[in-house]
Amino acid sequence: MKVFILSGRFGFGHEMAANAVREEFRRQDPEAVVIQKDLPSYFSPFISRIIYKVFGLVAERYHGIYNLVYKISGKMNSGNRPSSPLIYRKFCRMIEEYRPDVIVCTHPFCVKAAATYKAKSDSRILLVTCITDISMHKEWYAGQTDLYLAPTVEVKDNLAGFGALPENVLVTGVPVRQQFLTQRALPDVSGSLDGTDGRKDKEAGKQVLIMGGGLGIMPELDDILCTLHEMPGVKATVITGKNQKLYEAWKGRFDDIEVLGYVEQIADCMRKADLVITKAGGITLFEILHSQVPMFVIRPFLEQEAVNARYAQENGFARVVWDKNEDFTAELQRLLEDSGRLEEMRKNIVRAQHEMMDTELSGAVREIARRGRKSVSEYSFRESDSLLAMLSGQRLCS
Repeated sequence: MKVFILSGRFGFGHEMAANAVREEFRRQDPEAVVIQKDLPSYFSPFISRIIYKVFGLVAERYHGIYNLVYKISGKMNSGNRPSSPLIYRKFCRMIEEYRPDVIVCTHPFCVKAAATYKAKSDSRILLVTCITDISMHKEWYAGQTDLYLAPTVEVKDNLAGFGALPENVLVTGVPVRQQFLTQRALPDVSGSLDGTDGRKDKEAGKQVLIMGGGLGIMPELDDILCTLHEMPGVKATVITGKNQKLYEAWKGRFDDIEVLGYVEQIADCMRKADLVITKAGGITLFEILHSQVPMFVIRPFLEQEAVNARYAQENGFARVVWDKNEDFTAELQRLLEDSGRLEEMRKNIVRAQHEMMDTELSGAVREIARRGRKSVSEYSFRESDSLLAMLSGQRLCS
């Protein structure tokens, strides 16, 4: 089987979800051909670099513009509008070159391009849409999608409202990489652990992890680190991602604060933490769920991150500071000093995990493979029928 995974680097969540799906396919079937592409970069490397640079700049500095575009896109059913003829032609050439049996998309742009191809070509390639956004936008929906991987039950309900059949929607959460799925504690719904999650002895003090996402954007970092440094028995790790400027600014400033750049095995850092201070990105939210560590969010400024933060807060595993006038450092201190509250938040994570997702990624990939093989078999049968019809001079009725 040949699997095509398409994504785009508009933030790192879409790409990380694509990585997770790729890893699971290869884990289940080492002989499967799994090809992952950044679709905008494949279509136009030069233009995509400009687009990604502008996107990063807007997300970091011009929140109002970013949020306005996000809200407008949520009100537009762009998934039902075909891609441009140029994109369609490029997509056709790509399919002819690679000839995949399954296409998995983790970004709406990819969904739209693949759906247009299927609609115009009458292709039987299985199209899977992996949604990485818990605030469901219409742009994720396309009638040509054969199977959806939805992050929450609420998103599944929204898809049903748009026209998707319930049996074609699996609630998997946002897929996370294998490092978050292995060697972790095995909880029951009460929140009890088997003690294998790698957390240290509680008498050793508190360990805090600070992350700013792939772009390393972390507001109020100065106040956060100074507060943690002044708290006895607290140690912190800062992950700056690809933000080299931020890394150089804080490296070596405090003996009790470790500063790291881009970290591949981030699950190890999460499992050792008592609290994660972070932006509420979609992939981060589900990495935290799998790592079973409470989160602290300071004034989320991007629209979808505010939705994610509110969702985490309502489910009891995040403390979110919304008010610009609120002293978040005082709240952070109170939370870290209250071990009972942190433990209650961790139990809420276990409960939320059971309520939010009904299908493991491994099961979803098995279902994709099963449907993909069936689709290939049916397509081969149709091709054989067409050939027989041409040889006999008959017209094949589809």
